[in-house]
Amino acid sequence: MSESSPIKDALYAKINDIGQEEIHQLLLNGKFSELFEKIYEPVINGIEDIDEYKKHGTLAESLTHYLFTEMLIPSQRKVVFENIELDMIIPSMAELQKDSHNSIVIVFVKTSNIEHVKQRIENIKKVQKEDRNIWTISKEYIEIPQSRYKTEKESFGNFLKDTQNFIKTKKRNKLNIFKTDF
Repeated sequence: MSESSPIKDALYAKINDIGQEEIHQLLLNGKFSELFEKIYEPVINGIEDIDEYKKHGTLAESLTHYLFTEMLIPSQRKVVFENIELDMIIPSMAELQKDSHNSIVIVFVKTSNIEHVKQRIENIKKVQKEDRNIWTISKEYIEIPQSRYKTEKESFGNFLKDTQNFIKTKKRNKLNIFKTDF
């Protein structure tokens, strides 16, 4: 059972305020930047007393998990493999082990310590050797050879589009099918 947190509580309160039908319409129409503005920005601005990097990283991870669930994008969260912590894998650890070309490891940056982030990525490269299949999401851009996204509307929107494109090319699911009908 996952523990409650002020970030997750605020996120799900905002999701409930907006409503799943509106969220699904935005997703169906590819309006990822607008979705980010409606959900992420009000939530991040309403949370205080938490380190900025941890706050952005945790909210990005929670929102990504929610959106992937709604979009039926196969993923696994919080996996530990050979003592290496992986925040999220698309589609699964089993696929990553079988063929790393068909898997993405997503790193949600929760620290301003760039050396710590780079060390984490070096550890991840033991299981995902392809830089282009290690994606980072952070408050600020980090100078690294891996794919990188920021917690701002255009960049986060691009992250979701890139995820959809990756899934399409790997034929992992049929996009634009959501968990609930409307």
